[in-house]
Amino acid sequence: MTSFQFEAIGGDWIDPPLLIPAALPLELSGESIRSRLITSSDTPGEELALRPDLTLPVANHYLAEAGGEPVSYRYFGRAFRQARTEGEPVEFNQTGFENFGHTDRLERDVATLTAICSEIADAGIRNAQLNLGDVSIFHAVVDALALSDHWDARIRRANKRREGVEAVLASAEGQTVKASSALAQTLAKLPADDARDLLDEVMSISGTEVVGGRTKEEILERLQARAEAANAGAMPDKARAVLGALKGVSGTPDIFLKKLRALASEYALNLSSVLDYTEKLFSALSDRDMPFWANAHVSVQFGRRFDYYDGLVFELYHAGLTREKPLALGGRYDGLVSWLSKGAKDVPAVGGVVRPDRVEAALNLEGGEA
Repeated sequence: MTSFQFEAIGGDWIDPPLLIPAALPLELSGESIRSRLITSSDTPGEELALRPDLTLPVANHYLAEAGGEPVSYRYFGRAFRQARTEGEPVEFNQTGFENFGHTDRLERDVATLTAICSEIADAGIRNAQLNLGDVSIFHAVVDALALSDHWDARIRRANKRREGVEAVLASAEGQTVKASSALAQTLAKLPADDARDLLDEVMSISGTEVVGGRTKEEILERLQARAEAANAGAMPDKARAVLGALKGVSGTPDIFLKKLRALASEYALNLSSVLDYTEKLFSALSDRDMPFWANAHVSVQFGRRFDYYDGLVFELYHAGLTREKPLALGGRYDGLVSWLSKGAKDVPAVGGVVRPDRVEAALNLEGGEA
């Protein structure tokens, strides 16, 4: 079995608890991930899950154990997920590292990506494809569009789903905005508790708690959303054009930067900050002659669909395995520690993980030593 040490990163080796509150991955990634969790309940009734990966439990370990200094942790341990593709194990090993509190974003992003790619190359892998993106670029584009609260929130939410932005654009094409009811408009203007009380009063007249299979909480949410949509109007033409063009902003690092600059220029978008950072990142990775960088593919819309990723994201695939089985993956999640600690601690974080079993399978495909 190939051994990964991540000596370029350093830090203590840890093995955090196998069980975590199921609410953590569910709140971060939505109910859609429930089918992949292996859950149970403890004595008081809290729903628990076997750790689906090690990033969340390592972040919890950091909150419980670390002081104020920057720290890195390395790990090797079991993770548990219901299989998404045939032949995938439910229980498998992960090894990797997480960095917390390192304030030099550029240096730590470069170190993280270089460590992962170098370890994979040192294991003997030659035929791998590096795909990467940066979630903050998408958010910078949305910021530059200066949309209404309704469209801003809807588009950011859609980007967390595969093909979600395309679905929003399709629904907005030729959209005729219907006026919302007087009740919807009234509820939308009230504080949450007052809106719920008013809806309770209205529904009590009919003597029912459920209408059309929906509870009053669901009805309230739909009415408020309808009013917000009506007040916001149709998606602006510029936003439709920019979001439609984003899908084409992809390619090798040089081509990606060229297309992103062209998009900013054509639609007068202020993307100077993310452009500057991306140029520096690509230049640093090129200067290090990082493995797999020469054929890397970059896309604005590439991203890992977990809510906690908010910057660099990457996955490393092997040509002989499906894209659903990356050898390694990771990214930046600066907001996760703040979310886990309810705002008590706010530190930058970035990490990467390797699947040793998939590396072994790839080595076999390449005819290497297992």
